[in-house]
Amino acid sequence: MTPMRNKGMSQRRFLSLLILLGLCHGSYALPEDTQQEIRIASDSAFLDKPQGQLIYSGHVEMTQGTLNIRADRITLIRNEQGLQKVIAEGKPARYEQVITADEGKTQAYGETIIFHTGKEQLTLLKNAGLEKQGNLFAGEKIVYLMQEQRIKADSQTSDSRIHMVIQPQQEAAPAAQETQQ
Repeated sequence: MTPMRNKGMSQRRFLSLLILLGLCHGSYALPEDTQQEIRIASDSAFLDKPQGQLIYSGHVEMTQGTLNIRADRITLIRNEQGLQKVIAEGKPARYEQVITADEGKTQAYGETIIFHTGKEQLTLLKNAGLEKQGNLFAGEKIVYLMQEQRIKADSQTSDSRIHMVIQPQQEAAPAAQETQQ
């Protein structure tokens, strides 16, 4: 009986992911954001230059253009090419950014947020959630591939589940149709 339940769960997850792909279009960070300076406010900071790490802790807020990350601790990992990864930790850590001008803000949270800047990949771990255009995805692990327009949600244990709220597609304004008649 368990194999049948798992098969049904897999089919539901697959169908859910197909729906998600249809909802996410034109997704990648505004190009102006990467050209902006990074501003960070925190209670303390530590630089480990040989490791290429900057570690900020205590009510940390990081902004760069429309990107805003708030957490208890943020680690920036850099190399000679520049910023590679941002790791935010908190209960929860929060992320928001305007991905495309016509979609409004994408908001996310999790106890750990890993933002791979080059791949434009956002990974949310433990008590994670992502809100995009009014659609909400929640689970233990969410991976958002911005350029590829993909969201993948997983549960780490058999007793946790993925939750989604998907907004209905908006119909054309009735007032516009009435004026044409």
